[in-house]
Amino acid sequence: MRPDAGQVPALIGALTVAILPHVLRLPLWIVGWCAGLWGYGALAARYGWRRPGRGLRTGLTLAGIFGVMVSFGHTLGGEAFGGLLAVMAGLKPLEMTTHRDRMVTAFMAYFIVITALFAYENLAMTLYMGLSVLATTAVLIRLNHPGGTLRSHLRLSGVIMAQALPLTIILFLLFPRIQGSLWGVPRDSQATSGFSDTLSPGRISRMVQSDEIAFHARFQEEVPLRRQLYWRGIVFYDFNGRDWQWRLRAPVDMDDLSGTDPATYAIGLEPHQDRWLFALDLPAEAPDIARLFPDYTLMRRGKVRRKIHYRLTSLMTYNTGPVHLRDREAALALPEGGNPRSRALARRWAEEAEGPQEIVDAALRMIREEQFVYTLSPPPLGEDVIDGFLFDTRRGYCEHYASSFAFLMRAAGVPARVVGGYQGGTRNRYGNYIIVRQSDAHAWVEVWLEGEGWVRTDPTAAVAPNRIEQGVAAALSPGEAPDFLSGGRFRDAVPLWQAIGDGWDAVNIQWDMWFAGYAFEQQRSLLQKIGIDLRSWKGSVGALLAAMALIALVALGFGLRLFRKPSAAEDPVREIYDRFCRKLARVGLSRLSHQGPTAYAEAIGARRPDLEASIRDITERYVRLRYGAGEVDETVLERFRQQVRRFQPDRRSEPRNQ
Repeated sequence: MRPDAGQVPALIGALTVAILPHVLRLPLWIVGWCAGLWGYGALAARYGWRRPGRGLRTGLTLAGIFGVMVSFGHTLGGEAFGGLLAVMAGLKPLEMTTHRDRMVTAFMAYFIVITALFAYENLAMTLYMGLSVLATTAVLIRLNHPGGTLRSHLRLSGVIMAQALPLTIILFLLFPRIQGSLWGVPRDSQATSGFSDTLSPGRISRMVQSDEIAFHARFQEEVPLRRQLYWRGIVFYDFNGRDWQWRLRAPVDMDDLSGTDPATYAIGLEPHQDRWLFALDLPAEAPDIARLFPDYTLMRRGKVRRKIHYRLTSLMTYNTGPVHLRDREAALALPEGGNPRSRALARRWAEEAEGPQEIVDAALRMIREEQFVYTLSPPPLGEDVIDGFLFDTRRGYCEHYASSFAFLMRAAGVPARVVGGYQGGTRNRYGNYIIVRQSDAHAWVEVWLEGEGWVRTDPTAAVAPNRIEQGVAAALSPGEAPDFLSGGRFRDAVPLWQAIGDGWDAVNIQWDMWFAGYAFEQQRSLLQKIGIDLRSWKGSVGALLAAMALIALVALGFGLRLFRKPSAAEDPVREIYDRFCRKLARVGLSRLSHQGPTAYAEAIGARRPDLEASIRDITERYVRLRYGAGEVDETVLERFRQQVRRFQPDRRSEPRNQ
């Protein structure tokens, strides 16, 4: 067996642990590439096989780089960087011929651990990263101390990480923060579903098929009722006959919003690759990271490419006041021609009604009392989509009802606009917050009424009130809801899994709010409590000096421990033997002060013949280790420790003298 045969498998093990979080995100060929090359590297180290020459390694390197470029494109983002690092890590065991090569490979494992931050930022991944760092550090120790055991290397690795913890906490709290993730690393999170700037038939019904989390909302007081949870995101004014489209509108002067029943809450918004934020209807003001527009939507300057946190206060009862002339005209605009039956119906309502409210009531009554069906699988619509839905198919999801209702209102002379967002959410039984998923996506309508302002009107509540009161699954026909909503064949186990999921999510949300969400604003607030204001240069210098002072104190503590005279208790052989003596004392076989190890063993053997052999063996090994010449080998010490650990004497009566 080659001298490095025991080190190469350990290094490959560290690389495997580091790369596991990426397996589902990496192309299959990279996973196979690593598995194949690592397997060959381990066998080559064990059996002395010939490693590939420089020419073959160069060819494999070029082939790997080409494969990464084909798989990820020509941009080297976070995922592409992780893929390239995995390809290089796969090749590394083929050239580990020197100690330097093995050290470089160990440090490469650390870099692979770091790349997990490009994709994940949660408690589970943080714990796993700690485990991966523990394993890699143990391998690093093994490279420089081959004679030890795996257990001793892991123990020392844990001690090193524990010693680094105080410095980690100091740097985490006081090191200057930037807007970003927990570690300041930009992430490549890509939302697979979410709102776009176009609302077309079938768009939201496709979003319902996803159980991805859109955001968490933690309320300062009690969580409002489900029917009050309308999460506003995007407002659509422009209708082209089939789709509703959003476009950025120049800001106009806004009157102060009047209302009652304020609700204060904090949102942790997952990345969705667009600019708008979501808020409970109706936000009273904008958070620091966004701007409040006249249609009461919130928008950031840049896209939401990472998880962000913000606090808001919304008014549950409100009056938006008069409408701006520009917005009124936009809320009445319809394309030329098309949908003649819907236009005729709206004109008839306008002629018969005494006011806009009666027109709204007539449209809701039609949807409520006639044969309309709420479904995720509506039939296709023809060229006149509004006529086709209202008079022919009468089967659709919330976007069909919202689109048709807004069209009818405009055709009858009532200003109307479509709002896209989410409705409802799942309350966590262990915390005062709710989880809103993509399956809670919803669209509704706002109509403008004189003296009341923009009034939320939800035609879905007329055709499927259960959707608003109980959620999507309660409003759909049996078998139509996705399994993650209905439970499918595992319906009976759903309550148990929900309880487990709620518990884990409650822990995660605390981590997310207090640690992952610890950014510049949170740091500034914390330091202000101890008299340091980061808004001035004096405050920044004070924070730096405080960090340096704390680090110096920690370093001084370690220095004093390092240079003090070792005590007898720090003798590992003596410590293990003392543990052996304590086990005997617990069963009534205490060691007298004048007894040496051999005399003690003979005395116990005379009293307990059943323990004589074990005690004699342990005592003889202790004497050799304690008083023998030369340094104690770590492997021998570990065997002694294991022998004492397995020694479990029981309490029994001593034999009587004959």
